[in-house]
Amino acid sequence: MTVHNPAGAIAILYSLGTNLLMAADELDALVFGMAVDSVRALPVPFTEKVAEVANRSQGVVLFNLRIDGDMELQRVAAIRYPSNQTGVLVLDKQGLLTSHCMVNGPFSSFIAPLEDWNTLPLATQARTSVAGPASLFIGALRNAGYLPRGGH
Repeated sequence: MTVHNPAGAIAILYSLGTNLLMAADELDALVFGMAVDSVRALPVPFTEKVAEVANRSQGVVLFNLRIDGDMELQRVAAIRYPSNQTGVLVLDKQGLLTSHCMVNGPFSSFIAPLEDWNTLPLATQARTSVAGPASLFIGALRNAGYLPRGGH
């Protein structure tokens, strides 16, 4: 087979690769949403719901944190997917899994310190406050429109 227009062939391959990556992003988001919907009503604690969402959607739990000082939220969790997107789950003060969204690149600087904190030994976690980075992450989610703006 002779390729008469290598630039055209490269453009086609690039386009196919881009479409496959977009398809992976969309598939991860779809599966994440379906998993959230399927566990939302389960009579189990938030931590178990997060683990079950990760299990059902083939993701990895990055962190599951208590949010202190927020008037509306009590917990936030994140799940990483093969497409390098992150699913976020939020538990409100009434104990309901109220919000979920899929975020990517721009949020990685907010997620990294929370993920790092989560890998620390429990004794070190107890001595290391994660309130600041958690508040920044919640603020970024609110500013992006993923969470309703609320009182702090």
